[in-house]
Amino acid sequence: MGEKHESSSGNDAKLTESEALGGELGLAVLTACHRRGSISTAQLAELLTVPEGTLPVLSLEQAGLLDVQRGEWRVTQAGRDHLDSVFLAIQSQLTPDAKEYERRYRVTDPTLPLAANTVWSEAVCINIRVTPEALRPLVPDVFELDLYRGHAFVSITVSRLKHFGAGSLPTFARMNFYQSTYRAHVVYEDFQGARRRGCYFVRSETNSMLMSLTANLLPEFRAHRCGTCPIFMARRGDHLVLTVDSAPDVAGKIVLVLDVTNPRSDMPPTSVFETVEEAKEIIVDFYDAYSYEPAADDIYVLRIDRGPWNFRVCDPIDVYLGYLDGTPFNSADAQLDSIFYFQDVPYRWLPLVKERRRNSGAS
Repeated sequence: MGEKHESSSGNDAKLTESEALGGELGLAVLTACHRRGSISTAQLAELLTVPEGTLPVLSLEQAGLLDVQRGEWRVTQAGRDHLDSVFLAIQSQLTPDAKEYERRYRVTDPTLPLAANTVWSEAVCINIRVTPEALRPLVPDVFELDLYRGHAFVSITVSRLKHFGAGSLPTFARMNFYQSTYRAHVVYEDFQGARRRGCYFVRSETNSMLMSLTANLLPEFRAHRCGTCPIFMARRGDHLVLTVDSAPDVAGKIVLVLDVTNPRSDMPPTSVFETVEEAKEIIVDFYDAYSYEPAADDIYVLRIDRGPWNFRVCDPIDVYLGYLDGTPFNSADAQLDSIFYFQDVPYRWLPLVKERRRNSGAS
């Protein structure tokens, strides 16, 4: 009641999975059984106009894609999943932009009732280059590290956020606060095969218990706990003074005195980037932040809409970074690359999008 088996010699080439499942004929058998619900071998042969002995029903049964009841073949759940994966693979090549295809992989899952918006009134971006081996344990394997000349990067962005709120809330109902975020630069290959630059948050603090609580309730920060600690930023003449006091957690401590009124026209000698444009491409011009939910194998994509970062490349007068003082990095695997300073950037968080990984195997 099905295919004939012949012994194969050691010289035979190893069958591919598709060949082992009967190739095109195997797919036709699964499709016929799926459409009919249950069907006999004779009916299959008549429907597909092939001899009964050529039908790969035994191989499909052995693979768990078919089972037989009272002489009739039925598709198992594994068989339906297999057909689904084949269909999606074809659709990804022929109609990757079809809305139906997108809906299989991507849903909007807002974590706030309205898109949040603010103004980055003043911000410092401290760029650290890290050996890939040192950064890799902090970032889920579903993301690639975005490397430049063999280096990975973490940017510490400390900012004074003005008029933070959702939708069109009036000014009096909005909040002003400081935040410090640590962003590993990564590449994510989405379900359509597009490679997108973005960041993955590895650490964060604010000076507001309410805003830290809000962050800890969002999937974007699920991989770590957003802390609350004093953050201070002030100007004196040409200098900006910045401190983050995360005691007793030394890793989040920052002390920085920055010359912000005499910016450089090029990258500093400490940088691996030859030009400002190269640095901008890798560590500035991205609009996605990612997080990962391993239990569901889902990727969360938080896209932002912002004004231009007309940043200045600035020289530090003095700097201490607890992040490079033994936990998680030290001078052997991470060094200060460059520091950017910018002001008055309108910033908007768009509704969160949840994506199923392209090769997750979920139906």
